[in-house]
Amino acid sequence: MLGTTKIYGCIADPIDHVKAPTLFTSIFKSKNIDAVMIPLHVSSMNLDNLIKTLKSINNFQGMTVTIPHKSAVVKLCNFLDPEAETTQAVNWIKFDDNRKLIGNNFDGKGFVNGFLNKNYIFINKIVCLFGAGGAAVAIACSLANEGIKELKLVNRNVNKAIELKKRLNFINKDLKISIFSTNDYKINDCDIIINATSLGLNKNDKLPFEINSSPSNCIIADIIMQPEETELLKQAKSIGRPVHFGKDMIESQIDLVGGFLNLW
Repeated sequence: MLGTTKIYGCIADPIDHVKAPTLFTSIFKSKNIDAVMIPLHVSSMNLDNLIKTLKSINNFQGMTVTIPHKSAVVKLCNFLDPEAETTQAVNWIKFDDNRKLIGNNFDGKGFVNGFLNKNYIFINKIVCLFGAGGAAVAIACSLANEGIKELKLVNRNVNKAIELKKRLNFINKDLKISIFSTNDYKINDCDIIINATSLGLNKNDKLPFEINSSPSNCIIADIIMQPEETELLKQAKSIGRPVHFGKDMIESQIDLVGGFLNLW
């Protein structure tokens, strides 16, 4: 690193699962960009202090935001780009020339693009989404424009899912949306099931849903990147379900992020 090196960060709590620092530092090197990305393990109670501190570091350009900070960071941004405004969650922030903080969200587009790149389709499919915060909101908002037949929202806090449904109704008033609690849900007619919760990050986490209740040709997707093959995906593969990995969501965001940061 040189004195001219631009620094980017990745904030999370926990931090062990993040792959972005390795991925983006490698991309910077391959493109001869004088920049690095570092992991920043930050708790929710220290989030405000972190942003204030980074604002005073002129060669700190921005960072990717992950669990559990995607919603909280919104309130700390000076400006929100359209995707972040719609979802009220961010997964990338940057400082402008006046050190004002700008937030954007590429999770939804990243998930959709990654899914389509695997030659899967959304049109006329019944999709079930577990989770209603952070990345789940972004994914749901993007799915609302993909011609799906129905979106099922399953969340521990049903009120949170109801709020998400209201937001989705503004995007696509004709989309059929059903809401379920984690204690009472139906997935036996689903074409695609997405885990957008944090369940699977830790070794002893329970599965977000009972895989055997899904149809035999149902695609099981997870947005968790580390471990790459979560217990959910491992069990899904063991009974012959097609699976979709979390790494595809971040890898499909690379070009979008480069444009946002004015890097390539």
